[in-house]
Amino acid sequence: MNTTLRYRRRILSGASICWLLLLMILGQRIGYSHELVAGVGTQSTFTIRDGQLTMLFNLGWSVPAGFPVLQSLDHNGDDRVEEDEWRPYLTSRIESLLPLCELHINGQPITLELILIEEEGLQGSVRTRPFDAYFTLRGQLPAGLPKSSEWGGGWWLHWQDNTFRNQTSSQYTWIPLSDHDPELSFLILRPEPETIEDQGAFFRTPGRESTIYFYKGTTDFDPFNSDPPTVANLKKVAVSTGTITDTSDQETGSAANEPLIPRRPVTTNTKPDQQSGPGEEEQMGGLVTTVLEGKAPFWEVLLALALAIIYGAGHALGPGHGKTMVAAYLVGTRGRVRDAVTLGLVVTFAHTASIFLLGLVLLALIEASADKASSATYQNWLTTIFSFGSGLLLAIFGIYLARRRWRTAQAASQGHSHDHSDGHNHGHSHSHGHDHSHDHSHVPENWGQDGEVRFRDLVTLGLSGGIVPCPAGFTIMLVAAHFQALLLGLVVLGFFSLGLGLMLIAIGCVLVLGKERLLDRVGSSLQTRFLRYAPVASAILVSGIGLWFCYDSVIQGQDSIAQMLRAVAARLDG
Repeated sequence: MNTTLRYRRRILSGASICWLLLLMILGQRIGYSHELVAGVGTQSTFTIRDGQLTMLFNLGWSVPAGFPVLQSLDHNGDDRVEEDEWRPYLTSRIESLLPLCELHINGQPITLELILIEEEGLQGSVRTRPFDAYFTLRGQLPAGLPKSSEWGGGWWLHWQDNTFRNQTSSQYTWIPLSDHDPELSFLILRPEPETIEDQGAFFRTPGRESTIYFYKGTTDFDPFNSDPPTVANLKKVAVSTGTITDTSDQETGSAANEPLIPRRPVTTNTKPDQQSGPGEEEQMGGLVTTVLEGKAPFWEVLLALALAIIYGAGHALGPGHGKTMVAAYLVGTRGRVRDAVTLGLVVTFAHTASIFLLGLVLLALIEASADKASSATYQNWLTTIFSFGSGLLLAIFGIYLARRRWRTAQAASQGHSHDHSDGHNHGHSHSHGHDHSHDHSHVPENWGQDGEVRFRDLVTLGLSGGIVPCPAGFTIMLVAAHFQALLLGLVVLGFFSLGLGLMLIAIGCVLVLGKERLLDRVGSSLQTRFLRYAPVASAILVSGIGLWFCYDSVIQGQDSIAQMLRAVAARLDG
């Protein structure tokens, strides 16, 4: 072998190992194959000024949650949403959501008056895009607590957001540093300080509940050595000073947390939570629209389909899609390039079929739902169920495969010992005879039948790992259904999945070729031991990946599981 060829082989071996390490790193997050779909988010911003509380309540719809809403608002079928269509919808939404929220200041419920409704991204053509609605509400502050009270004077604001409990959602509270009364300071006592984000002109707190203490000048309240008041206790203090007469004990919280140090107001105008660039779902929706509208020239349709392949390939590089599963199987078997191609194609077929069939189920659920924004919730339900099912199938298959391969490895080991004990060289006469013109010449023939890759194993593994749907695929189905062209949607979905499959095939081929070069460089004794037990380790790793799928599906899908259980309980109750 000349020096140049040897050098090239070393480069290829090193590159293959780097690929494998990269895949293992990416695989640390593969348990849950796709990120949970963001549904409807709420963000609340509070400002105290001139004896009034102003609240900006923001509703934000993600692409999967918002597209069905846009479709339902298009009453005249012109593929556009105008003000006379969206304004009544937003008015009814805020009227239904406000009773689910609790806002108290110094223990007294605050009545909010709707002042203004604004939208961003809602009006216009029916397309896959996120959009927002902003509601400005205002209420009067109650009289402040006297300085002699145990917690000092000022305004104790308690906020509880109980909206979208049974849907995929997120909640945040924003407190601006400016726009309050001059020299007004505040302490954030709930939630925990480590969860509070300093956004420059705002503090942002995650979660459904917030407790904020507003005061002027100095305060007698020591947040480091005192517990913040509950709503019930503040009511009792307010009653004793004649502020209100409601004495009902309504608890919303108890223990204090170490607050942030008060910050002086600054003059900065920053809009909370600016939208980033278009996501994968929005991009795929635009591509599907280009193909299905029938208005684009032929070359643009071809370009859109080519882009669908590119998006699919990039999609495969994200968390999930069985990359580690493919690596675990092919590295530990007598896998050939054709086996990598077969496994990639099976995963692609399973991925395409699962998205199409579950997409039909999703469309049926959306059609039966009163709130079209529940589509993101249903997507999460389906993804959680099939992620867990995929993991369970992989775990069972891996255990079965490991048991079968262990028996074969033990039999081969005993047979190898017998061959040496009789003083003959029969056991070595064919296993070390290399013919480098052969595809996998370095693999001994006595590896056993389970060293070979079985087609039925490839099919089982590919179907198990490929059935988890993805948000981008669901978006393709939603847009195709909007244009009443599910067949064409399936074509676009096929090109998208083709890109995914090609990337998985490329990964598999790199692993197979890298394993070839690596094994060529090790000694025959070590090579034989590796090839005898590598299939067992490979099967155990596949099973472990499946168990991780199950575990991570439950952890990441806790909210979805709780929502499904509540929905089932409600249905059983009648």
